[in-house]
Amino acid sequence: MSRYKRASSDLIRWPDSPDARKALQEWFADASATAYLSGDLLDFRGADLSRLDLAGAYFANSHLVGVRFEDANLGDANLTNAELQGADFSHADLAKAEMVGCSAGKALFRSARLFAVQLDDAVLEGADLRHAILNSATLYKADLRDANLEQATLRWCTLGGTSMPTVLTGARMFGCQFEGAKGAVVGPVLVDEEATCSLGGDELQGWFTAQGAEHVQVVG
Repeated sequence: MSRYKRASSDLIRWPDSPDARKALQEWFADASATAYLSGDLLDFRGADLSRLDLAGAYFANSHLVGVRFEDANLGDANLTNAELQGADFSHADLAKAEMVGCSAGKALFRSARLFAVQLDDAVLEGADLRHAILNSATLYKADLRDANLEQATLRWCTLGGTSMPTVLTGARMFGCQFEGAKGAVVGPVLVDEEATCSLGGDELQGWFTAQGAEHVQVVG
């Protein structure tokens, strides 16, 4: 039995916008297995959608500033160009979600599952990604300034083309691509497949250089 919720009675707080509320009501009323929430271009501010099964939801170009998605299922959801500043995705499942061009400054992704998510050109400045799973994610040209990826898992990720995050302490980064990456980072980082080899300081600096990220500076 799924741990995610799918009934209107499970909704913690409705959005302030009547149009977004209507979209949710129509989704709740459709009991078919293929039903998905069509919320593109809508304003969901004020909503708490935590623990809902929003797999495949369409939130492209939507206003989701400050919306709570804690422990929700957003697998395969489309959040392209969505406004996500300050949104809370803690413990949420965003596997294979499309988030290209989204603005998620200071958003919370603590312990979120972001497997194979597309975050190219996304703004994640100041975002909290501690303990998040980003295996096979693409973050090319993503703005990660001041983002916190402490203890995050970034195996086989694509990073680069813009500023790297500040905190990578304890992150797992085996198999990553860093073309064009730059900026200052804080280690140490686990760099082998078994996550047993921890590098910091000059050793980590040398590792980044060997990965083609010669413009990444290790500062701690």
